[in-house]
Amino acid sequence: MKRLLMSLALALPMLQLLATPPIENVLLSTRVDERALVVQLANLQKEKTVLTLESLDSRETFHEQVINDHNGYSARLNLNELPKGRYILRVKQGNGSLRQVLVVDQHSILCSKIAAD
Repeated sequence: MKRLLMSLALALPMLQLLATPPIENVLLSTRVDERALVVQLANLQKEKTVLTLESLDSRETFHEQVINDHNGYSARLNLNELPKGRYILRVKQGNGSLRQVLVVDQHSILCSKIAAD
């Protein structure tokens, strides 16, 4: 019974992720430049879009930008001050979102593949 409850507890967040549709036509690209993350968004179709960088557990937000009335957007996020750990870069538009996981340590920044959230 304990195993079943643990399995369900682990599966529930995955089901919630699957329920969120991807963002139609929005292009997100990122690259690491020294200790900064360069973020580029295209094809926003002038719809409200929110870019956030938060801790993996979503308890703390380190950057949030609301983008209105633009088709494209570019930002350079300085990651020097972030403590070692895992973070989520998230782009939300309407009911859909995209995400990328970042792993930050003393010497490097690793980025996962961009995926629908």
